[in-house]
Amino acid sequence: MTTARADYDDQPEPRPTTFAVNPVVTLRIDDGFPHPSAAMVLHRVLAKAARQFLLNDMGNELIGSDRQCGTIDALSSQMGPRPLWAQSASSALDGTERGGTEADRIHQSRKALRCIRSNLRTFRLAFDPVWGTSVRAELAWYEDRLGKAGDLHTVARRVEERAPDGTGAVLWDRLLSVVDAHASALMSDVDHERGGARRFQLTEQMMVLWDGPDFKAKTHKPAVDLLPSLLHRAWHDLRGAARSAKKDPSDAAFAKLGTRIMDLRYGCETVALAEGGPARKVAKAARGLEAKLGDLRDACFTIDWLEDLAEARQDLIDPITQVLVAESEAAAVARRGWKRELKEVERRWRKWQG
Repeated sequence: MTTARADYDDQPEPRPTTFAVNPVVTLRIDDGFPHPSAAMVLHRVLAKAARQFLLNDMGNELIGSDRQCGTIDALSSQMGPRPLWAQSASSALDGTERGGTEADRIHQSRKALRCIRSNLRTFRLAFDPVWGTSVRAELAWYEDRLGKAGDLHTVARRVEERAPDGTGAVLWDRLLSVVDAHASALMSDVDHERGGARRFQLTEQMMVLWDGPDFKAKTHKPAVDLLPSLLHRAWHDLRGAARSAKKDPSDAAFAKLGTRIMDLRYGCETVALAEGGPARKVAKAARGLEAKLGDLRDACFTIDWLEDLAEARQDLIDPITQVLVAESEAAAVARRGWKRELKEVERRWRKWQG
């Protein structure tokens, strides 16, 4: 697909300014941008997430702080100036710093990928459908690779939280070493992917997101007029997943519900950049449900992984059993109260949408 830079020039004009976004779309807005277009809002969100991903997916080559700062400065120089809509708020790139640890960087990279995927899915009618579907598939592929290592970092953290002081610490240290070894092996696979052609093409798509993808002609409309209407599909998908989870409260059903609430949350956060309060309140409520479902997923993954490990490492059965008991209790707590969190999302949505 041919792409063109969404170049929003903020030079003062005595009259309304025209901005070329791509060969099809032209934005015409008043000085001061009282009504940012849908394209401008989406561009801001995607550009920020693209930068967050690139900063955190550079691997482990940045050891010293001087080298790290130098590399970040080089990345910023290569990516060029921020799009105008991103310059409109001093906090536009907040949260795009590089994580201090490998686990933090994987978390930040995955969060950026999920943000991009979710916005491309929720607001898919704003983009070329072939391009959007292709990019989402590549993002899903790489997120899955990062996720395998990230999940083991989560297991290590949860095991470490359960470890006692003093007596028995040797076995717990041995268990942590086993988890870390598996995580390191998976990170070696990620490092290999980073040097491959497919990962290079993903970087090119991140640069497209930074410059601005080709938006459809409808995105010249004010964001407050277009973007809220595109959220209704995400809302209906969430309602369907919630009904399924109520009928069959399985881990798979909760995982799907988690994906749908994430889509609604990211979508509302995007709309809130232009519309403000009501969308932001729905997003806040959605984060509550998303956090509870995330805790459930982490507990279930930890249980499944350690049960498999126990079959091969009988010498570690004591610490593994203790972790399994604690994680089973954590999963039970996470399963309780999710309907209450869902009702709060529904209440905020209906108050906003009427």
